[in-house]
Amino acid sequence: MDPALPTPDDGESKTDQAYQLLRREILAARLPADMALRPTALNKAYGLGWTPVREALARLEAERLVVYQRNRGFAVAPVSRAELQDLRRARQAIELPLLREAMEHGDDAWEAALVAAHHRLLRCTLPVGDPSEAVLAHWEQMHEAFHKALLQAAVSTWLLRFQAQIAEQLQRYHRVLAIVPTLKSGGRPDPQARAALRRAMASEPHTELMQAVLARDVERALALMAEHIGVTQDVFESSSLGQPAAPLAKTAAPTRAPAARRKAPAG
Repeated sequence: MDPALPTPDDGESKTDQAYQLLRREILAARLPADMALRPTALNKAYGLGWTPVREALARLEAERLVVYQRNRGFAVAPVSRAELQDLRRARQAIELPLLREAMEHGDDAWEAALVAAHHRLLRCTLPVGDPSEAVLAHWEQMHEAFHKALLQAAVSTWLLRFQAQIAEQLQRYHRVLAIVPTLKSGGRPDPQARAALRRAMASEPHTELMQAVLARDVERALALMAEHIGVTQDVFESSSLGQPAAPLAKTAAPTRAPAARRKAPAG
């Protein structure tokens, strides 16, 4: 059994285990947007009981990772231009004040941690040309660590909590945009989408942002952060998801082997 997955010895209930497993699968886009989440199919794919699944899905609905429709049941929440725009506005409203706070309160240890996180990010292989699970998960982990390091010196506990919630919702969009929309209809590579994705993951914007933060150039750092936050929307618009004629494919039910026998993503 994968040690990253909860086990009965962890002291968690079966509902907690089902919730954590399904949540991780949704955020990693292994359960894709709009996919029907039928307890019977989930039981077969993941070995989860009917009652724990129902309770877990109700909790995930409260987090807006799952939606429920009468007579249709539960499904993975869709991805949409409108929600991504809303998340972009929310992220700007939360992260820009946090970045200002971090620059006001950050000390030498914070600066050193930020430089180290940036160095680790630069060493990552970009998953644009290799969207394998290992490469993608490692880049996600290092990218998240860099952005966390940027804000680490902020003092607002509530803003940091809200930022973490927004980041989790965006994690699913980032994963979907990394693995789904670089193909045109018919399965041919889409150069425009791949170029937008490469720009979003490039090292240069992260380096410029770090340098402005370390220089305590508040206005430049905030402008760069606002621009960086917007690149997810740019990738979306360049992708097949931004084209009404080519929506994200729906899957009727999971067909993978039980997650307990698969390696979970590092992030």
